[in-house]
Amino acid sequence: MNEYPSLVWHLKNTPLFEDLTPEELEQLSRITPYKKYKAGEVIYYMEDHADALYFLRDGMVKLSMYFPNGKEMILGLFGKYDIFGELLLLESERRPNQAEAVTDTTLIVLPEQDFQRLLVQYPKLAMKFIQVMSTNLWQAQSRFAEVGAFDAPGRLANLLLRLAKDFGVEGERGTVIDLNLTQQDLAKMIGATRETVSHCLARLLEYGAVRRRRAPITVNKDFLQKFLDEDSE
Repeated sequence: MNEYPSLVWHLKNTPLFEDLTPEELEQLSRITPYKKYKAGEVIYYMEDHADALYFLRDGMVKLSMYFPNGKEMILGLFGKYDIFGELLLLESERRPNQAEAVTDTTLIVLPEQDFQRLLVQYPKLAMKFIQVMSTNLWQAQSRFAEVGAFDAPGRLANLLLRLAKDFGVEGERGTVIDLNLTQQDLAKMIGATRETVSHCLARLLEYGAVRRRRAPITVNKDFLQKFLDEDSE
């Protein structure tokens, strides 16, 4: 894992804090320790007390909801510079989801009381945080809308397109999504069964939107978009 020059350097490169002065960042670094998690380790559980905001220094985190019948719904994947745990300001003060490290992960942890003090002290920071929450809300609403607007192949194509844009690396055959996602993981992200995802991947492979359907999944972003455009007509 590459080491950054300092915690202050990383905070400066986190959009939420980019407008703070070096002195303010130095003060902030004293209350935001690093915390490391192994792949598969739970960062917090549903209903845990919401006591901190998290910033990803490196690694990957998934947010999930678990239901009484034991089923898991994966809400999203988060990578470098992403923020999660922002719902700590809800009145319930309980986590509505579970966060788990997908790979070995290093987080910057900002305790709730310190975060609330910063919002009062720096109005610009409060406005940026509102933007973060608004963006996350918009993304959640968009994914919810996809359930009604698209069938399973369309929902999978939308998901693969997002993952390719957020985490993909360009390769010879297309955009490689090297996240070690199983078909069961994909199913949990679009509200389908593993068997349905397998059929959808076969259809997208035949269409040319997917070049490799097993991890690391390789896709053609232009063909994914074309598939979605045709599916919505």
